[in-house]
Amino acid sequence: MPPYPASDDGSHTPSDPHTKRRAGFGVAAYTFPYSCGFAQRPEQPRITRPLDAWGLIDLAAAHHLSSVELPLLSTLPDLSASTIKRLRMELAERDLSLVVDIGVVDQATQGLLPVAADAGGRVVRVMLSTILEGARGDFATWTAYLDEMRQRIIELVPILEEHDLVLALENHQDASSDELLALCEAGGPRIGVTFDVVNPLAVGEEPFAFARKLGSFIRNVHLKDYQIFATPSGYRLVRCALGQGVIDWRAMRALLHEVAPGAFLHIELAALYGRHIRLLEEEWWRGYPPRDVREVVPTLRLLAGHVQPEGHPWQTPWERQAPGEEVAAYEMEQFEASVRHLQALETMEVTRQLT
Repeated sequence: MPPYPASDDGSHTPSDPHTKRRAGFGVAAYTFPYSCGFAQRPEQPRITRPLDAWGLIDLAAAHHLSSVELPLLSTLPDLSASTIKRLRMELAERDLSLVVDIGVVDQATQGLLPVAADAGGRVVRVMLSTILEGARGDFATWTAYLDEMRQRIIELVPILEEHDLVLALENHQDASSDELLALCEAGGPRIGVTFDVVNPLAVGEEPFAFARKLGSFIRNVHLKDYQIFATPSGYRLVRCALGQGVIDWRAMRALLHEVAPGAFLHIELAALYGRHIRLLEEEWWRGYPPRDVREVVPTLRLLAGHVQPEGHPWQTPWERQAPGEEVAAYEMEQFEASVRHLQALETMEVTRQLT
């Protein structure tokens, strides 16, 4: 979808670079883990009015975004035909595209794919596991698990073809670029990648190299940024608004336009907990095959150039046990700042094209 409507002559370039345009990106529900009701803790009641699919659609439309990424099971009241029809109509009325989030590929995935297609989705984001922080444990077990996931994915291909869907496997702080590449090649053209921009850091890889290696297999992108905090064991990744962390977004947008120009882009700020990557501990490496240290150096160089000052506070409001209202405000403020940052970059790009 173009970032702004076509003019009378069919072009997509506005005459005034300051004209309000449709953004070339959307928003994923997991930007708001507390506000959507995904994040819960025993000592705090669940949010009484979680942000649901309808609220996320309203939010995307109000910010002139181009798409939404939703887990249907947790943002809709049910998956009845009438609810799915309403969702599709609401999206069409707002001129929004949809990426459906299903979670880990399991036995339920097969039944959810037709629902995703009925809702208007063409790309379905899935996960290989719930592993976080690159903590893969025993490598032999991980290898066997990947073999099992490979078979599950291949079995889904006929359903994906029947419903004209692409299954986009996320690098969810678990899989390496080589592993994702092998799964895509095994599954064929219906299998792609949801590229989380900063999650390569969780497996000791550099984000730009990760994106370039996966290239056209990238069908969906999670626009996320992290601030870096050094620890004796490695480094901690803490969520922040886009433009306030480790990623050069102008360069990343240019790279994605080069290698995956048709991919969906979604702000997905995600975790309310800092992710501790214990890359300096020998035990952490048990989950990985041997690697040439030169492959890790670009990652360490990037981290060293962006590490926060020692003693700088890193805990999020959620980790500080702040009231729910403060957590919700924190999520929304980071989303708003991220939208502003990306829109400013888009305006700069349009202005440059016109001069």
